[in-house]
Amino acid sequence: MASPRPSYTVVVPMARFRSDEPVLASLRATLEPEGGEQIIVAQGVQPARQRNLAVSRALGDVVVFLDNDCSLGEGFWAQLAAAFARPEVEIVGGPALLRPGATNWEQIFHALLTHPLVVGGVAARYAAWGKFRAAKQTDLILCNLAVRRETFARIGPLSSNLYPNEENEWLDRAHAAGLGAYYDPALQVFRPQRRSPREMMATLLRYGIGRTRQFRVSGWRFTFHQVLPVMMLTALLALVVLRLEREFTLLWLLAALVVAATCETSLRGWRRLVAGLVAPAIPLTYAVGQVIGWFTVWFPVPADSPEVRLLNEKGEDLPPG
Repeated sequence: MASPRPSYTVVVPMARFRSDEPVLASLRATLEPEGGEQIIVAQGVQPARQRNLAVSRALGDVVVFLDNDCSLGEGFWAQLAAAFARPEVEIVGGPALLRPGATNWEQIFHALLTHPLVVGGVAARYAAWGKFRAAKQTDLILCNLAVRRETFARIGPLSSNLYPNEENEWLDRAHAAGLGAYYDPALQVFRPQRRSPREMMATLLRYGIGRTRQFRVSGWRFTFHQVLPVMMLTALLALVVLRLEREFTLLWLLAALVVAATCETSLRGWRRLVAGLVAPAIPLTYAVGQVIGWFTVWFPVPADSPEVRLLNEKGEDLPPG
Protein backbone atom coordinates (compact mmCIF):
# COMPACT_ATOMS: atom_id res chain seq x y z
CA MET A 1 0.00 0.00 0.00
CA ALA A 2 1.36 3.43 -0.93
CA SER A 3 2.43 5.72 1.89
CA PRO A 4 0.06 8.65 2.53
CA ARG A 5 1.20 11.99 1.18
CA PRO A 6 2.87 14.02 3.94
CA SER A 7 1.64 17.44 4.96
CA TYR A 8 4.02 20.35 4.47
CA THR A 9 5.09 23.51 6.21
CA VAL A 10 6.95 25.89 3.90
CA VAL A 11 9.40 28.21 5.66
CA VAL A 12 10.61 31.36 3.88
CA PRO A 13 12.87 33.95 5.56
CA MET A 14 12.50 37.54 4.36
CA ALA A 15 14.05 40.80 5.46
CA ARG A 16 10.75 42.51 4.71
CA PHE A 17 7.48 40.88 3.66
CA ARG A 18 6.48 41.38 0.04
CA SER A 19 3.49 39.59 -1.39
CA ASP A 20 4.93 39.66 -4.92
CA GLU A 21 8.12 37.73 -4.08
CA PRO A 22 8.74 34.95 -6.63
CA VAL A 23 8.44 32.18 -4.05
CA LEU A 24 4.95 33.27 -2.93
CA ALA A 25 3.77 33.59 -6.52
CA SER A 26 5.14 30.13 -7.25
CA LEU A 27 3.50 28.62 -4.17
CA ARG A 28 0.15 30.15 -5.10
CA ALA A 29 0.49 28.66 -8.59
CA THR A 30 1.50 25.14 -7.53
CA LEU A 31 -0.36 24.44 -4.29
CA GLU A 32 -4.00 23.43 -4.17
CA PRO A 33 -6.11 26.19 -2.57
CA GLU A 34 -7.55 23.74 -0.06
CA GLY A 35 -4.48 21.53 0.17
CA GLY A 36 -3.84 22.41 3.79
CA GLU A 37 -0.16 23.31 3.37
CA GLN A 38 1.13 25.80 5.91
CA ILE A 39 3.28 28.72 4.74
CA ILE A 40 5.29 30.66 7.30
CA VAL A 41 7.18 33.80 6.31
CA ALA A 42 9.76 34.66 8.96
CA GLN A 43 10.56 38.37 8.77
CA GLY A 44 13.86 39.50 10.28
CA VAL A 45 17.58 39.92 9.67
CA GLN A 46 19.04 36.64 10.99
CA PRO A 47 18.01 33.84 8.63
CA ALA A 48 18.99 30.94 10.90
CA ARG A 49 17.03 32.33 13.82
CA GLN A 50 14.10 33.17 11.53
CA ARG A 51 13.97 29.60 10.23
CA ASN A 52 14.27 28.11 13.72
CA LEU A 53 11.38 30.15 15.06
CA ALA A 54 9.28 29.27 12.03
CA VAL A 55 9.97 25.55 12.51
CA SER A 56 8.88 25.86 16.14
CA ARG A 57 5.41 26.80 14.81
CA ALA A 58 5.35 24.22 12.02
CA LEU A 59 2.41 21.83 11.82
CA GLY A 60 3.36 19.81 8.73
CA ASP A 61 5.02 16.41 8.69
CA VAL A 62 7.73 17.85 6.46
CA VAL A 63 9.37 21.28 6.67
CA VAL A 64 10.35 22.74 3.29
CA PHE A 65 12.98 25.50 3.31
CA LEU A 66 12.81 27.92 0.38
CA ASP A 67 14.22 31.40 -0.27
CA ASN A 68 12.21 34.44 -1.26
CA ASP A 69 13.69 34.60 -4.79
CA CYS A 70 12.99 30.94 -5.67
CA SER A 71 10.42 29.60 -8.11
CA LEU A 72 9.46 25.93 -7.99
CA GLY A 73 10.33 23.62 -10.84
CA GLU A 74 7.78 21.50 -12.68
CA GLY A 75 6.45 18.62 -10.60
CA PHE A 76 8.16 19.87 -7.42
CA TRP A 77 5.51 18.61 -4.99
CA ALA A 78 5.12 15.24 -6.71
CA GLN A 79 8.88 14.78 -6.63
CA LEU A 80 9.00 15.71 -2.95
CA ALA A 81 6.20 13.29 -2.09
CA ALA A 82 7.99 10.51 -3.98
CA ALA A 83 11.19 11.17 -2.03
CA PHE A 84 9.48 11.05 1.36
CA ALA A 85 7.60 7.89 0.38
CA ARG A 86 10.97 6.21 0.89
CA PRO A 87 11.27 5.45 4.60
CA GLU A 88 15.04 5.91 4.61
CA VAL A 89 14.74 9.56 3.50
CA GLU A 90 14.92 11.98 6.43
CA ILE A 91 16.29 14.96 4.50
CA VAL A 92 16.18 15.67 0.78
CA GLY A 93 17.28 18.54 -1.39
CA GLY A 94 17.87 19.41 -5.01
CA PRO A 95 19.60 21.98 -7.19
CA ALA A 96 18.91 25.70 -7.50
CA LEU A 97 18.94 26.26 -11.27
CA LEU A 98 19.29 29.58 -13.05
CA ARG A 99 16.07 31.50 -13.62
CA PRO A 100 14.82 31.97 -17.20
CA GLY A 101 15.71 35.31 -18.77
CA ALA A 102 18.93 35.69 -16.80
CA THR A 103 21.38 38.48 -17.66
CA ASN A 104 24.77 37.83 -19.25
CA TRP A 105 26.63 38.09 -15.94
CA GLU A 106 24.14 35.76 -14.27
CA GLN A 107 24.72 33.20 -17.01
CA ILE A 108 28.49 33.53 -16.70
CA PHE A 109 28.53 33.11 -12.93
CA HIS A 110 26.06 30.23 -13.05
CA ALA A 111 28.22 28.45 -15.63
CA LEU A 112 31.21 28.80 -13.30
CA LEU A 113 29.29 27.58 -10.25
CA THR A 114 28.23 24.48 -12.18
CA HIS A 115 31.75 23.70 -13.41
CA PRO A 116 33.44 20.93 -11.36
CA LEU A 117 36.92 22.24 -12.19
CA VAL A 118 35.99 25.59 -10.63
CA VAL A 119 33.94 24.62 -7.56
CA GLY A 120 34.25 20.84 -7.28
CA GLY A 121 31.29 18.88 -5.94
CA VAL A 122 29.45 22.06 -4.94
CA ALA A 123 28.38 22.23 -8.61
CA ALA A 124 25.57 19.78 -7.76
CA ARG A 125 23.87 22.60 -5.84
CA TYR A 126 23.40 24.56 -9.06
CA ALA A 127 22.99 21.86 -11.73
CA ALA A 128 21.05 18.60 -11.89
CA TRP A 129 23.85 16.09 -11.48
CA GLY A 130 23.50 12.34 -11.64
CA LYS A 131 20.62 10.45 -10.05
CA PHE A 132 18.79 10.21 -6.72
CA ARG A 133 21.48 9.33 -4.19
CA ALA A 134 22.74 9.65 -0.66
CA ALA A 135 23.94 13.23 -0.30
CA LYS A 136 27.18 14.74 0.82
CA GLN A 137 27.21 18.14 2.48
CA THR A 138 28.45 19.70 -0.76
CA ASP A 139 25.35 18.47 -2.65
CA LEU A 140 22.69 20.31 -0.65
CA ILE A 141 21.66 23.96 -0.49
CA LEU A 142 19.29 25.52 2.06
CA CYS A 143 17.12 27.34 -0.49
CA ASN A 144 15.86 23.94 -1.69
CA LEU A 145 15.88 21.58 1.27
CA ALA A 146 13.19 19.56 3.03
CA VAL A 147 13.32 17.63 6.29
CA ARG A 148 10.87 15.61 8.34
CA ARG A 149 9.78 17.78 11.25
CA GLU A 150 10.61 15.11 13.82
CA THR A 151 14.07 14.76 12.26
CA PHE A 152 14.71 18.49 12.59
CA ALA A 153 13.86 18.18 16.28
CA ARG A 154 16.36 15.32 16.65
CA ILE A 155 19.17 17.23 14.95
CA GLY A 156 18.42 20.49 16.72
CA PRO A 157 18.11 24.06 15.43
CA LEU A 158 20.29 25.77 12.88
CA SER A 159 23.17 27.62 14.52
CA SER A 160 22.14 31.25 14.85
CA ASN A 161 25.84 32.16 15.14
CA LEU A 162 26.38 31.29 11.50
CA TYR A 163 25.35 33.00 8.28
CA PRO A 164 26.07 31.73 5.76
CA ASN A 165 27.09 28.06 6.30
CA GLU A 166 24.45 27.37 8.93
CA GLU A 167 23.09 24.48 6.86
CA ASN A 168 26.57 22.96 6.47
CA GLU A 169 27.07 22.74 10.23
CA TRP A 170 23.50 21.42 10.64
CA LEU A 171 24.08 18.77 7.97
CA ASP A 172 27.31 17.78 9.73
CA ARG A 173 25.22 17.04 12.81
CA ALA A 174 22.70 15.09 10.74
CA HIS A 175 25.49 13.01 9.22
CA ALA A 176 27.04 12.37 12.64
CA ALA A 177 23.65 11.13 13.86
CA GLY A 178 23.42 8.71 10.93
CA LEU A 179 20.31 10.33 9.46
CA GLY A 180 19.47 9.77 5.81
CA ALA A 181 20.13 12.85 3.68
CA TYR A 182 19.54 12.51 -0.07
CA TYR A 183 20.06 14.51 -3.25
CA ASP A 184 17.35 14.48 -5.90
CA PRO A 185 18.41 16.17 -9.17
CA ALA A 186 14.76 16.34 -10.27
CA LEU A 187 13.70 18.34 -7.19
CA GLN A 188 14.41 21.74 -8.69
CA VAL A 189 13.94 25.41 -7.96
CA PHE A 190 14.92 28.37 -10.11
CA ARG A 191 16.48 31.56 -8.83
CA PRO A 192 18.61 34.53 -9.93
CA GLN A 193 22.38 34.54 -9.79
CA ARG A 194 24.65 37.44 -8.84
CA ARG A 195 24.24 40.21 -11.41
CA SER A 196 27.68 41.86 -11.35
CA PRO A 197 31.31 40.93 -10.57
CA ARG A 198 31.13 43.08 -7.45
CA GLU A 199 28.10 41.17 -6.13
CA MET A 200 29.73 37.83 -6.92
CA MET A 201 33.03 38.65 -5.26
CA ALA A 202 31.25 39.95 -2.16
CA THR A 203 29.25 36.72 -1.98
CA LEU A 204 32.35 34.55 -2.33
CA LEU A 205 34.15 36.49 0.40
CA ARG A 206 31.13 36.06 2.68
CA TYR A 207 30.99 32.32 1.97
CA GLY A 208 34.69 31.94 2.69
CA ILE A 209 34.38 33.84 5.97
CA GLY A 210 31.33 31.75 6.84
CA ARG A 211 33.22 28.51 6.24
CA THR A 212 35.96 29.52 8.67
CA ARG A 213 33.42 30.75 11.22
CA GLN A 214 31.78 27.35 10.98
CA PHE A 215 34.87 25.87 12.61
CA ARG A 216 33.95 27.82 15.77
CA VAL A 217 30.79 25.77 16.02
CA SER A 218 31.61 22.35 14.56
CA GLY A 219 35.38 22.22 15.00
CA TRP A 220 38.15 21.85 12.44
CA ARG A 221 37.91 18.96 10.00
CA PHE A 222 40.43 18.51 7.22
CA THR A 223 38.71 18.14 3.86
CA PHE A 224 40.55 18.55 0.58
CA HIS A 225 37.92 20.72 -1.09
CA GLN A 226 38.10 23.18 1.82
CA VAL A 227 41.89 23.61 1.88
CA LEU A 228 42.46 23.54 -1.90
CA PRO A 229 41.44 27.19 -2.49
CA VAL A 230 43.87 28.38 0.21
CA MET A 231 46.60 26.18 -1.28
CA MET A 232 45.97 27.76 -4.68
CA LEU A 233 46.03 31.24 -3.17
CA THR A 234 49.32 30.50 -1.37
CA ALA A 235 50.93 29.20 -4.54
CA LEU A 236 49.90 32.23 -6.59
CA LEU A 237 51.04 34.64 -3.87
CA ALA A 238 54.39 32.86 -3.87
CA LEU A 239 54.68 33.49 -7.62
CA VAL A 240 53.99 37.18 -7.06
CA VAL A 241 56.45 37.47 -4.15
CA LEU A 242 59.13 35.71 -6.18
CA ARG A 243 58.42 38.14 -9.02
CA LEU A 244 57.37 35.40 -11.39
CA GLU A 245 54.72 37.52 -13.03
CA ARG A 246 55.11 35.75 -16.36
CA GLU A 247 54.47 32.34 -14.79
CA PHE A 248 51.53 33.77 -12.86
CA THR A 249 49.98 35.13 -16.05
CA LEU A 250 50.59 31.89 -17.96
CA LEU A 251 48.97 29.80 -15.24
CA TRP A 252 45.95 32.10 -15.11
CA LEU A 253 45.54 32.02 -18.91
CA LEU A 254 45.97 28.24 -19.01
CA ALA A 255 43.24 27.81 -16.38
CA ALA A 256 41.04 30.26 -18.30
CA LEU A 257 41.55 28.31 -21.53
CA VAL A 258 40.63 24.98 -19.92
CA VAL A 259 37.48 26.35 -18.30
CA ALA A 260 36.39 28.23 -21.42
CA ALA A 261 36.78 25.07 -23.48
CA THR A 262 34.85 22.86 -21.07
CA CYS A 263 32.08 25.03 -19.59
CA GLU A 264 28.44 24.34 -20.40
CA THR A 265 27.51 24.44 -24.07
CA SER A 266 24.72 27.00 -23.60
CA LEU A 267 27.34 29.65 -22.85
CA ARG A 268 28.63 30.94 -26.18
CA GLY A 269 30.68 33.68 -27.78
CA TRP A 270 32.25 36.36 -25.64
CA ARG A 271 30.49 35.08 -22.51
CA ARG A 272 32.47 31.82 -22.71
CA LEU A 273 35.73 33.78 -23.02
CA VAL A 274 34.84 36.01 -20.06
CA ALA A 275 33.85 32.96 -17.99
CA GLY A 276 37.28 31.45 -18.59
CA LEU A 277 39.10 34.62 -17.61
CA VAL A 278 37.01 35.05 -14.46
CA ALA A 279 37.16 31.38 -13.42
CA PRO A 280 40.42 31.43 -11.39
CA ALA A 281 39.07 34.34 -9.35
CA ILE A 282 36.20 32.21 -8.01
CA PRO A 283 38.19 29.83 -5.74
CA LEU A 284 40.81 32.49 -5.01
CA THR A 285 38.26 35.01 -3.74
CA TYR A 286 36.67 32.27 -1.64
CA ALA A 287 40.13 31.52 -0.22
CA VAL A 288 40.66 35.18 0.67
CA GLY A 289 37.39 35.01 2.59
CA GLN A 290 38.60 31.89 4.43
CA VAL A 291 41.77 33.73 5.47
CA ILE A 292 39.80 36.79 6.60
CA GLY A 293 37.60 34.43 8.59
CA TRP A 294 40.53 33.37 10.74
CA PHE A 295 40.85 36.96 11.94
CA THR A 296 37.13 37.46 12.50
CA VAL A 297 36.92 34.47 14.85
CA TRP A 298 38.39 36.66 17.57
CA PHE A 299 35.54 39.15 17.29
CA PRO A 300 32.31 38.52 19.20
CA VAL A 301 29.41 37.12 17.23
CA PRO A 302 26.38 39.44 17.40
CA ALA A 303 23.71 38.35 19.85
CA ASP A 304 20.45 36.93 18.55
CA SER A 305 17.98 39.57 17.49
CA PRO A 306 14.55 39.15 19.10
CA GLU A 307 12.88 41.01 16.24
CA VAL A 308 11.45 38.16 14.19
CA ARG A 309 7.84 38.28 13.01
CA LEU A 310 6.11 35.11 11.87
CA LEU A 311 3.58 35.79 9.14
CA ASN A 312 1.35 33.78 6.85
CA GLU A 313 1.48 34.01 3.04
CA LYS A 314 -0.78 37.08 3.17
CA GLY A 315 1.53 38.99 5.50
CA GLU A 316 -0.71 38.53 8.54
CA ASP A 317 0.82 37.75 11.91
CA LEU A 318 0.47 34.14 12.99
CA PRO A 319 -1.88 33.72 15.95
CA PRO A 320 -0.13 33.07 19.26
CA GLY A 321 0.93 29.45 19.52
